[in-house]
Amino acid sequence: MTSYLFTLSLCGALAAATAGCGVDDILPGDDGDGWGYSDAGPAGGSLPPSSPPAGATPGGVQDMGLARELIANHVVPLPEAFVVEGMFSEHDLGLDGEPCMDVLCLRGAVAVAPTLDGEPAAWMQVGMSSSIDLETFERPSLTLVATVDVSGSMGWSYSTGENEYPTGGEIARALLYDLSDTLGPDDRLAIVTFDSLAHTVLNVTAGDDQETIDAAIASIGSGGDTSIEAGLSLAIDVASASGEITDARRIVLITDAQPNVGATSPSSFEEMAANAAAQDIHLTVIGTGVGLGQDVFASMSHLRGGNAFSLFDLEDEQTLMTDDWPYMVSPVAFDLALSVEADPGIAVSSSYGFPGDLDPEEAIGFEVSTVFLSKRRGALLLGLTPASETIGPFNLVTDLDYATLDGTAEQKHLEVGYQSEPTDERGHYYEQPSVGKTVALAILVTAMHDAAELY
Repeated sequence: MTSYLFTLSLCGALAAATAGCGVDDILPGDDGDGWGYSDAGPAGGSLPPSSPPAGATPGGVQDMGLARELIANHVVPLPEAFVVEGMFSEHDLGLDGEPCMDVLCLRGAVAVAPTLDGEPAAWMQVGMSSSIDLETFERPSLTLVATVDVSGSMGWSYSTGENEYPTGGEIARALLYDLSDTLGPDDRLAIVTFDSLAHTVLNVTAGDDQETIDAAIASIGSGGDTSIEAGLSLAIDVASASGEITDARRIVLITDAQPNVGATSPSSFEEMAANAAAQDIHLTVIGTGVGLGQDVFASMSHLRGGNAFSLFDLEDEQTLMTDDWPYMVSPVAFDLALSVEADPGIAVSSSYGFPGDLDPEEAIGFEVSTVFLSKRRGALLLGLTPASETIGPFNLVTDLDYATLDGTAEQKHLEVGYQSEPTDERGHYYEQPSVGKTVALAILVTAMHDAAELY
C-alpha cells in the first residue's frame, strides 16, 4: 500500500509538468533513451514535427485528462479515472519491424521486468501503426450530429472572469465552430441540444452552409437539468433519419457526464450506444470539466466506432483539433481479436490498453472493437506470469483477426519469444525500447488506480 500511495503522490507532483508522470521512476530505461516522458497529449501539448507519419490506436478513452486535472488541483481521483488505454493513447508506442503496406500494421515484441511488487513477470506488446500517408489522407464524407449538453452544470450563461477554467459551454461552442469549419459540401451537420429535454437546433444541413451553421451555434443557450438519455436518443433518431447520404455517420456528444434526469447508469448509455453502433452510427464522447463523470464517460466509448476525449480549457480544444482531427472520426479496422498460445510454464495473466477494462487487474480483455487512424502509434499489452520464480525461455504465438472497413476479414500472425537474452543490472530485458515505455506506463496507471481505490 505504501508503494502505491508513494506512486500516487509522486505523479501528483509531476502531473502538471508531464503527461508521463515520471515513468522512469517506476521502470527506468537506459540513460539518454528519452522514453520516460510523454511525447504528446493534453498535458504535453501538440505532437512534435518529427512524429511518425501514421499510427493507429484503439478506440475507447483517449487520454488521462480527468485524473491529471484533479491531481493538479490536489484531489485524489476516483479509481476509474485511471485508464491504461488513455495513457497509452497519449504516447507514441510504435514498434520497429519489417516494412508494412497495410492499412493496419501489427507487430510484436517482448520484455522481462518485475511487477511493481517485485514479482517476476514477462510482457508482450502488440504495436499498431498504418501505412496511410497522413499528408495525402482524405477523410470520408461525414454526417455529424453534434449533441450538446446545455444544462446548468455546463455553465453556458456564466462569465469566466473569476474562473480558473472556461465553462464547459464555452469549450463546447469553440469546438462546434472549429468542427464546422472543417466540413465541406459532401458533409452534413445537425445540432441537438439537451437539458432535461432534447431539441434539434439545426436540422441536417450541408457542411458548407456556414452562415446557417454559425447562426445555429450562436443561438445555443443554457438550460437546467441533465438528461443525456434524451439528448442521445434524439441524436440517434436524427442520424438514423439522415440515411446514408455520406460515407459515415457519427454523433459527437459534448457533456460533463453528470446526468440527473432520466437514465443515469453507465449501463443504460452503453446499451444506447450499442444500439446506435448496430446501425453504423458511431459515437465520440467529449467530456468537459473536472466534475466529469468518468464511468458514464467511459461506458459509451469502447463500443464499435467509439472513442472519448476530455477537454478542460480552450488550449485542450485546440490540441484536439490539431492532433486528432480528422483521425478521431476515421476508423481503419473493426473487431480486432487476439488469440494467444503460450508455452507451458508461462501464462497470460493480465491485459492493458483494451478499451472497456477499467480495472486491468480484474479483467483480461483480448478484443478491441475499433482501431482508429492516428498520429500516434498505439499499443496493447499482455502481462505474463511464470509458473516458477524465474523467467525461462518462452515463445508466444498470437493470431490477430480483424475486419477492414468494407467487412473483409484479415488475420495477422505474430511469433515472439524470450530466449534467455541477458538482462540488465535490474533484471530487466526489453526487446525494443518502446516495450519498456509501454510496460512502465501500464504499471504506473495500475498502481495509481489501486492507490485511489485504497484511499
